[in-house]
Amino acid sequence: MNSLKKIIKYFVILIILLILFRGFLYRTFVNYSKVNIRNNITLTNKNLIKEIDKQTDGKVLSLEEVINLCSKITSEKLKFTFNQVSSNPNMVSELKKANCIGYSALFNSIGNYLIKKQNLTNKFEFNHLVGELNVFGFNIHNLFNSPFFRDHDFNEIKNNLTDEKTFVDPSLRDYLRIENVTSK
Repeated sequence: MNSLKKIIKYFVILIILLILFRGFLYRTFVNYSKVNIRNNITLTNKNLIKEIDKQTDGKVLSLEEVINLCSKITSEKLKFTFNQVSSNPNMVSELKKANCIGYSALFNSIGNYLIKKQNLTNKFEFNHLVGELNVFGFNIHNLFNSPFFRDHDFNEIKNNLTDEKTFVDPSLRDYLRIENVTSK
């Protein structure tokens, strides 16, 4: 009985550590390889624009605040689906469902709208990327035959002045609360 308590105790500690360090562990073992770039789609959905404007009017946002607001709105608007749905960000916010393409497209469109609204277009840009996930250096997309798992979409946020890049996977951020990912 005493050894069972020890096993349970170590198991609980392991689970807690995995939860606390999930972002670090994910970035350490999973790398996103860019294979393509999608065209940015301008945000035209009037309801969504009103909602964004309501949350940002009169505020000067830092890049971190822009990224967090993009993530918050994307998470509130979408639920993940494996089904084929529109990837147009002006439609997915109304449909309430998206796959990784729709998540990234909406995040990207909101980000580009916000940096334009904040007069930061010369300093920052959001790019919608198509990539492959490599776990321990192994391309996991080779394990699947389904077209759904052919690739994975994520975003690059680039500081044009310093050339520094931040990578965000909006669907991963929504479900696992992992802020950013690595891409080489």
